[in-house]
Amino acid sequence: MNTRHPAPGLTVSGPDTAPPLVLVHGIRLSATMWRPHVRRLVPDFRVSTPDLPCHGALTEHPFTLDAAVATVRRAVREAREATGRPPLLVGLSLGGYVSLAHAARHPGEAAALLLHGCTARTSGPLPALYATAGRLNDRLGPERSARLQARAMRRMLPPESAEAVLAGGFHLPALTQGVAELRRHDFLALAARLTAPTLFLNGRSDLPFRADERRFLAAVRAAGTPARLFHTRGGHLLSLTDPDRFATLLRRAHRHLLPEPG
Repeated sequence: MNTRHPAPGLTVSGPDTAPPLVLVHGIRLSATMWRPHVRRLVPDFRVSTPDLPCHGALTEHPFTLDAAVATVRRAVREAREATGRPPLLVGLSLGGYVSLAHAARHPGEAAALLLHGCTARTSGPLPALYATAGRLNDRLGPERSARLQARAMRRMLPPESAEAVLAGGFHLPALTQGVAELRRHDFLALAARLTAPTLFLNGRSDLPFRADERRFLAAVRAAGTPARLFHTRGGHLLSLTDPDRFATLLRRAHRHLLPEPG
């Protein structure tokens, strides 16, 4: 597989002649979580997987939404310059909120959005629950908390996904920093500024992150932007529990959002 690292924290796989994808990981994880999907998507796609601040290769960088958006912007611009066309931007959970913010702040840079597991407002009870989890992690300490996280991932995920997650480690300070930062921003208002075609993809059993999905959909459509909400079986970790199906859904989303001429 043709894999390279054009910038710190950015991994690119696949030929520059293929349609570009930028995949943005979830909280506490890193770009390595996408390795099973890269295996299924290359060489049909050129796949870029950036680490967010406070994660992966950027673990020493504090997490702020501004810094995270800048990181995604670098990946989007690199993909566009290398291929000559704007990428489909795909974000999971924290990566979905960051991708949404990037597209709202920098319209026209991504061709379309696939946002997975990020349709709950960040001012409600769910972020408060995550903040409590962050404080618990802090009290447990990094080594003990990481061991517990690794044990849970091996129990919940297929071996391929578990090894991909563990390869990048768990970045526990990101939970506290990320949740605190998300709570400072109104992502529903940002959704109303989207101009790129948008697909919200939610697992049917991911009820906490589906809490405001209709509001997010309506906000995007109210701006005159094409938007769709799609449900599939599974939960918040659908991309990791079933990478085969997630890669298939991603291919279908690409055809729907970015149809080839003719």
